[in-house]
Amino acid sequence: ASVKVLEALGYQVIVPKVQCCGRPMLSAGLMDKAKSSANANVSGLFQYIDQGAKLVGIEPSCILSFADDYIDLMDNKGQRAKAEAISKNTMLVEQFVRFAIEEEGATLDLDGSRLPDKLMFHGHCHQKALVGTASAMTVLNAIEGCNVEEIPSGCCGMAGSFGFEEEHFDISMSIGEQTLFPAIREQSGDFAVVAEGVSCRQQIQDGTGKRAMHLVEVLAEAL
Repeated sequence: ASVKVLEALGYQVIVPKVQCCGRPMLSAGLMDKAKSSANANVSGLFQYIDQGAKLVGIEPSCILSFADDYIDLMDNKGQRAKAEAISKNTMLVEQFVRFAIEEEGATLDLDGSRLPDKLMFHGHCHQKALVGTASAMTVLNAIEGCNVEEIPSGCCGMAGSFGFEEEHFDISMSIGEQTLFPAIREQSGDFAVVAEGVSCRQQIQDGTGKRAMHLVEVLAEAL
């Protein structure tokens, strides 16, 4: 879906070979492993950034690690300078779509008739903390004939691997019940839930039985 959307905007898409972003290691306190992955990724990706490419990602916690955490994880000044260059050119997919249209004059013909009548958007915690949801809402609202609503939710309750652990299951689900689950259950008619975090989508399916779509899947279907 991402390749389809980015190519429709007129860009060449390269899927580089990378290691894990390091976010799972960071969340578990495994600093040495996180630094190893981060340094390897910076070394491998800098050549593309140096040639004018943008690094575009679809999983908020992964791609925002490149934008936010990597500079602090580098081993030396040379690697840190490369990480800074990558950070400045790293975007979530909706940020890049907005950049391409507003800054570079690209066009994207989106037809809301191919989509459900209503889209309900849930923002990922990492996304909301670092870049916000304005770009996501701007892009979704650009779909002709689409009714878009942002769910006023906090964390879905999954919180990365937290909700997958047996001892956290009850509290994880109770967090989802605060706002997110009821907002989805109260809906009727033809609607879709949009969430960019893989853990958010898993939690939504477990808590409500509703399969959530990634934002880029919505854009791909509207093309």
